[in-house]
This record gives sequence, C-alpha cells and structure tokens, in this order.
Amino acid sequence: MRVVTPAIRPAFTRGSFLKGGVSLIAVAAVSAAALPALAQEQTDETQASEVEEVVVTGIRSSLRSSQAIKQNSDVFVDSITSEDIGALPDRSVTEALQRVPGVAIDRFAAGVDPDHFSVEGSGVVVRGLTFVRSELNGRDTFTANNGRSLSFADVPAELMGGVDVFKNPSADLIEGGIAGTVNLRTRVPFDSPGRVVAFSSEASYGDFVEEVTPTFSGLISDRWETSFGEFGLMLNAVYSQLKSRGDGQQISNYGPRTLYSNGDVVPSDGATEVADVWFPRGAAFRSQTFDRERRGYAAAGQWRSNDRTMIATAQFLRSDATQAWTEHAMEIATDNVTSNGDSQAQGGTTLDFGEDGLFTNGVITGTTGWRADQNGPDPRTPINGLQSNNQRRDVYQQSVTTDYGFNFKWTPTDRLSLNFDYQHVDSELDNLDAALWNSTYQNAAIEIRGSDVPVVTFLPPFLNGTPCEGPATAACPGYYRGDNANFSSPYNSFSRAAMDHKEMSEGQSDAFRIDADYSFDQDWVRSIRFGARYNKRDQVARFTTYNWGVLSEQWGDNGPVWLSDLVDGVPQADGAPGTTGFNPMDYNEVFSFENFMRGQAPVPTGDQPRLFYNQNIIDNYQAYADYALAYGDEWRSRNAAGAACPQNWVPLGLRCDADADGFLPQEVNPIQEDTTAFYVMLRYGKEFDNGWNLSGNYGIRYVKTERAAQGFTAFNLGTFPTEETCLEPVPPGRRSARSAHWRRTCGRARGTSPTAPARRRRPKSNTTTSCRASTPSWRWATACSSAWACRRPSRRRTWV
Repeated sequence: MRVVTPAIRPAFTRGSFLKGGVSLIAVAAVSAAALPALAQEQTDETQASEVEEVVVTGIRSSLRSSQAIKQNSDVFVDSITSEDIGALPDRSVTEALQRVPGVAIDRFAAGVDPDHFSVEGSGVVVRGLTFVRSELNGRDTFTANNGRSLSFADVPAELMGGVDVFKNPSADLIEGGIAGTVNLRTRVPFDSPGRVVAFSSEASYGDFVEEVTPTFSGLISDRWETSFGEFGLMLNAVYSQLKSRGDGQQISNYGPRTLYSNGDVVPSDGATEVADVWFPRGAAFRSQTFDRERRGYAAAGQWRSNDRTMIATAQFLRSDATQAWTEHAMEIATDNVTSNGDSQAQGGTTLDFGEDGLFTNGVITGTTGWRADQNGPDPRTPINGLQSNNQRRDVYQQSVTTDYGFNFKWTPTDRLSLNFDYQHVDSELDNLDAALWNSTYQNAAIEIRGSDVPVVTFLPPFLNGTPCEGPATAACPGYYRGDNANFSSPYNSFSRAAMDHKEMSEGQSDAFRIDADYSFDQDWVRSIRFGARYNKRDQVARFTTYNWGVLSEQWGDNGPVWLSDLVDGVPQADGAPGTTGFNPMDYNEVFSFENFMRGQAPVPTGDQPRLFYNQNIIDNYQAYADYALAYGDEWRSRNAAGAACPQNWVPLGLRCDADADGFLPQEVNPIQEDTTAFYVMLRYGKEFDNGWNLSGNYGIRYVKTERAAQGFTAFNLGTFPTEETCLEPVPPGRRSARSAHWRRTCGRARGTSPTAPARRRRPKSNTTTSCRASTPSWRWATACSSAWACRRPSRRRTWV
C-alpha cells in the first residue's frame, strides 16, 4: 500500500507565496513555536504592524471538497480533488482513478496483449464496462487513437484540479458514456483568492532499471480588480519522465493430452493410456525497458463583470506524451510445435504431473518437421528441438492533444441563468512498432514450483540427449556440434522474420453548446433546465496491419541463411553458405538478460546467451530495413515467378499500392460525424421537517448523429462475371434470375430476405453460385452485390 503524506502550504489572502516542500514548512513552524520569548519582546511599533492570515490546508480539505461534490450532485458521482496545487494523489490520471469505488484500470499495454504489462494504468473500466466517455472541463474530448475517448495516461496529473466520475447520466450530460463519464478539471484563476506562485520538483528512481528521472511543475496565477470588472490569468506547465524495467516468464500453451504408460504424451509400442493431462508446448521469457515522457501546458483567462452577473472563461490545454520501449524476448514458436506433431518428452526422460493432471516437471522437445537443407551441402537444421523466436522489438508512440475552450455565463435575473460554450480539439497520434526475429532450436527443461517463478532451462536439441558424431548429414545434422557447441555461436542462429507497424491518426472537433436554467421558489419543483449542442468531428485513422514477413526459414529454398554466412542479397543455388557480402554479426549481438527477475529465477539461457538484433530499430529504421531486405534476398528472390508483389518481408512503404506514408488504401479510414442534441430536465427536491432531504430529476435527451465513414476492402485478384454471361436468357421452366439467384445466393447472405429458405450444404468445390464457375468462394458476397441478376450455369449443383 502506498502511504501519501499530505502536503501543507501557507496561503496568503491577496498576497503571494512560493510553494515549498513539507519539510521546509514544518521546520519553519517548529522554529516559530520555539521562540515565544522573542515574540513577547517585540516593541509596540512591531506589534502594531499588519499580520497576514496564514491558512494551513491538507488532505482533509480535499476530502471535504470531494464529499460536497458527491452530496450536491443530481447523479451518482465520485470525485478526487487536488486542494493543493500539483498534489493529485498519483502521477497519472489513470492511476488516480483506481481510487474511486467501482472504477478499475488495466495493467496491460493493451487489452488483447497479456504479454506486456503497463508501467502505469492503461485503461479505465467503470463497473465492469469499458465504454467510458471522457471530458475536459465538462466538454467532450478524445485522443486520435482509433477510438472516441481520451487516453487518460497521456494527461499530466499535475495539471488537474480534480477528477469527477459520473456513474449514471442525466439529460444535461453529453451522450455516449455507456459505462460512465470521466471529467478532468483543470484550474482557473478564480479558484484562488489572489496571486499564487507554485513550483514543485520530484525525482523517481527505478531500482530495477537503475535510472533517476525528474518531474517538474510550475504555476502562476493572479487576479486584478479594474473599472471594467475583475480579470484573472493563470499559466501552468509540467514536465515528467519515468523509466522502468519489467521481466516476465511464461509457460506456453497448455493443452489437453493423453498420458501413456511409457511416461510420455506420445504413445510407443505396447503403451497404454493412463490419464488425461494438461501439457505445455514450450516457454517464453522477456525483458522490457520503458521510457515515458509527458509535457503539459495549460492556460486560463477569466473576466467577471462588476455586478457579478457575467463571467467569461477561456481555457487552453496541450498534452504531449511519448512512450518508448525496447524488448528482448525469447519465445518457443508454439504454432510450429503444434503443426510438426506437438510437444513430447525428450527421449530417455519421463514427465511428472500433479494429482490434478497438470504438468509439473520434465524435459520437453518436438520434431522440427520438414528441413529443406537435409539434402544440400550444409545439413544443419536439427531433427528435434523447439524452434524459438528471439525477438528484438522497439516501439515509439507520441500522442498530442490540444484543447481550446471558451465559456460565457450570464445571470440576467435571480432565477434565470444562461450558458454559452465553445470547444475546439486537435489530436494527433504517431506510432512506429518494429521487430526482428532470430531463431534457434532447443529443448526445454521445466520445473513448476507452485507460487514461485518456474525454473526453465533451455538445452541442446539432441535427439536422445547426446550429440551424434561424424560428418554432417540429414540423419546427423551439424547443429550445435564441435567448435560450435554453444548457443552464442552464429553457426546456430538465423534471422527468421521481420515485422513493422505504423499509425498516423488525426482528428479535429468543434462543439457549440447553449444551456438555460430557470429556478422556482416553491416546494418540489426547483428548476427547469434545457439546452442544445452541436458537434462536428473529422477524424482520419491510418493504421497498418502488423506487417510480418519471412526472411529465411527451414522449410524452403535450401534452408535458413545462418548468421555465420555472408550476405550479398543473391541466393546460393545449392544452399551452400554465402561467401561474399556483409557479415550478419555486424547487426547482431549476444544479450544475456542480466539480473533476470531480480534473481528470483535463473535465466533460461544460462551462460549461453542468444543472439539478437543489436540496433534500436526506431532510431535506425532504414538500416534495419536494408539488413532485412538483403537477408531475405539471400534466402530467395524477392519476387515469385509471375507475381507482381514481393513474397519475402518488405518494409511498409515497399508494399504494393502503398502510398508515400506506407499505408495501403484499406488502411486509411476517414470519418466525418455530425451530432445534434437537445434536452430538457426538471429538477425537484424537498426538505422535510424531520431533516430529511429528497431530490432528483426527470429529463429527456434527443440525439441525432450523422456519420460518413470511408474505406476500402481488398480482394485477391480473380475473375468476375461478364456482361455476356449476365445477359444469358433464362431457360423455360426456371425461375427468373432476379428472384431465384438473388433470394438463394444474395438475400440470405446479406440479410435482405428473411423469408428465404435455408440453404443446404454448399458444394465442396471452391466455387459459388455466381455466373463464372471459376469465381472462388471468398467472392461470394462480392458476387451478390455485383452480379445478382446472373443466371446460375446449368452444370452447377442447385439447392433450395
């Protein structure tokens, strides 16, 4: 549990102060208490001087403010109030939200990525639901990340005056918060009684990554009385950085298997079934270093008329957040293990299982499958062994959101108040994610230790636990033998695959709002509130696929290109090692996972670290692309015979039909949205003689949203129906093409004919009921939309 020490500060009415640390103020207070005699000896002149009021505030004041917000609200709302400047209880807005009852936060980098933990909270869930709407000072806001909400982790907590969580909506709240609405409140000049100058600094030390990072925040605010009214101005800035490291280890892909009497999950002659068990296919471990930076800037100006009936507020906030992380991971490629016959015990060993049938101890191996180099001059790929992905991955993401707001409140009478509001939001998100996989083969000795971290040891992939001898042959490959009997040797590793992903999204929003409130001086009916809102949003989501592609592999083109081979981008016809070009070891290095898991478990690679790509891919993307392209070209020619596009991995920008930024047409999706809303709400309440108080509201909100989304759907090249085949006459006795073909082929598929009879099983051949028999089945929906009037060829089997 984290213990938060309340910050204590002096506040001077109509004066100025410089905010200091708790220790300095405490020392000053103790010094003042220790010198009473000095105060008694003051002269009359000193006693007559003006004494300024000193008010000490702390966490209790914040709690009272949060309680008052909850008590006076018409809906269920919880609040976190930062009474002291820059003193929200956590360094992240998301982290602070977890303190609210009913609110939970994600601890993974993404909801579908349980392999990567998040250093700070990454998402907000209200009462188990994820559709949480975000507001900034009561106005709708968002981050251009393929979604509709703000990434709370990107907003510096030091800029916040408070955070409100609305768990149920009223008619006057902006629509869209199915789970709830989170409103971030920034400070304004009229929050303080006078001039305020504050500065704070912090230092964070990541003991695992062994790095010190700073946080600085500053605020200046002041108010002035003039003949034209009262003016106020506030400026606030924050810089925050955090570095950390995280290690992880996993036992991969448990699956139901059968244990036989030979002690293995694979039967042998005479073996009988013993029990149903759960057995893994491998293991994985990783180490990730994380670097987060946040810059925040806020400004606010206010004006209030002398008669206090009008107040205008202009606000500005800019959040600029970057996240960068580098990961080294070693994962058994469990998909390969499954496709090659599944995992099993290494020859000469047996497996242990608990009473519940769960695997507890043993040495796991598997067959490697087809090895393309077994008949060439360099038969190196082993017969048995779990193939791994030894991955270097770098990610850099920057999110910039700028919010401009203007509000004007006018109270012409004691009962009527009017509110006019305008907001403009600009948001941009850039993300580059790239990785390179090397590969090795090994067996895995796994020991499950209850609640302790399992012990995993990667061992040489010998067929029966001992190496074979003699010249390298298909039956006795050269892997991990002789002078190369070490996993750190480039002889035993090859570059297997590369992947890159990119996002460049942007969005703009303009919103106008007008509200009116008329109060009544009577029991039960307190006020009636009504208003209207218009919002126009333009957003473009540019999000590539995760562009994975092969560089070299065991199953084709004479087997892998090993890191001990030279690479010149020209395949060797017989699969022999390359003799010209650059040395792949110029781009690879050993990575030993020092201090893995803080020593709670031994590193699975032991004293034989694996080879990983050695450059930061984000900082040296072109060098990474050049290396991967040349490596893939060394394995096989970039273009297959007769194909127009590459068959090996190529960078995003070299894909067929990619634009100048590297995006395919189907990866760019513009969206335009116009929303108009009207509402009316009646607020009621009564205080009874016994002190009880009943209050609530009735309301209705009307919302109309018009959305235009554009995009592309890509199909493989194929043959479509022609005009001639579509115009062939319908033979006598058959139904018309429109009624028969549309109802059978298209209507049911597209949901346009609910009365259409159920179809029988489709023909086994890979064709459809469209005009051309050569049209493949994946064309079915397309054929329905473009060739619905075609006559089904008479040679096709029919079904009704």
